[in-house]
Amino acid sequence: MANPSLSLYVHVPFCVKKCLYCDFYSVPYEKFLADDFIQTVVKEWALVKKEKNLEDPTLQTLFIGGGTPSVLSVEQWKSMHRALTSQFNLAQGIEWTIECNPDSFTQEKAQLWHSMGVTRLAFGVQSFVDEELRILGRPHFAGEAFAALHSPALRQFNSIGLDIMYGLPNQTIDSFEKTLAAALSAQIVKHLSAYELTICENSPFGREKNLPLPDEDTVCDMARLIFRKCREAGFERYEISNFAKEGHRCRHNEAYWNHEPYIGLGPGAHSYVHPKRWANIGDVKKYVSMINDGKRAIDFEETIDKKKLADEMIFLSLRTSDGLDEKNFSKNTGEQFYSGNRKKVLEDMLREKLIIHEKSRWSLTEKGMLLTDSIVKKLI
Repeated sequence: MANPSLSLYVHVPFCVKKCLYCDFYSVPYEKFLADDFIQTVVKEWALVKKEKNLEDPTLQTLFIGGGTPSVLSVEQWKSMHRALTSQFNLAQGIEWTIECNPDSFTQEKAQLWHSMGVTRLAFGVQSFVDEELRILGRPHFAGEAFAALHSPALRQFNSIGLDIMYGLPNQTIDSFEKTLAAALSAQIVKHLSAYELTICENSPFGREKNLPLPDEDTVCDMARLIFRKCREAGFERYEISNFAKEGHRCRHNEAYWNHEPYIGLGPGAHSYVHPKRWANIGDVKKYVSMINDGKRAIDFEETIDKKKLADEMIFLSLRTSDGLDEKNFSKNTGEQFYSGNRKKVLEDMLREKLIIHEKSRWSLTEKGMLLTDSIVKKLI
């Protein structure tokens, strides 16, 4: 595949400590292990390019996530830039994101990232209420988040994003409104991801039997509050959990939702080049050992057939404000969207004002987005 256009994700698997809700792969930061990881990612990139016949790929988006990428030291970032990112053929106007936490963010790192070509920072804040941060096991205080967002170094980036959460243990409408107001009042913030807490079995929260979670009605009220407050603040809702000022959508995430090709490097990272999807093993020491032996550190690989592609297109597209394009759906899956068992379901949804059909696109209404999971189940 000569000169393909790709998105690239690099998973930095290190954190100060594990948050109590998190099931992403991460381990405590150790300098020597992090040094080994950086050099190994370079080798994995060379292996992937050779195996997938990717000749001089052009990166449209680059996302360095985790874990907590900002926990790496300035010297380690310089090493990663010299060894890895300098090899990339970057598209003009590339979106290059780094995830960071307030406790490990510094102006020195920000200056370095900007000099490397980073265009976008995404801060994992989750809450601006200290008691909620403590319950979540976050390593920072609200004051550190406020300080990071007022750093003069942020003004040199094209976009700054925030992640917040709702439906947290002991969270109330009032406490969530405080977090939401703080996020939307930060003038530097152009993108907001607002995620409902998901209890994952493999997390400490998943093993806790009596979490004091808000009831379903309260969580729905929080979701409605997000829609209203973001709209009033000029943030477009372009995906069920993502809001952006004009021109500040996360293009990297859109590549996932639109089934565009992406490569994931690092332990636990996922990749998709149609019709194949694969994932790396979630163990940094095994990952380093296997890659250094010249082997791909693959945990699983699957082939996406037309049935699975159809299901995924429905699930992912209907989460976005752009919705599902029935012409594109037919082209890629070989079947009509408005047909068969789906036809009756879609007609019922139109009557109930859960979905809109305009030209070739089907998109959920705000009411429909509150019921996304149940709607998708009916359609697939």
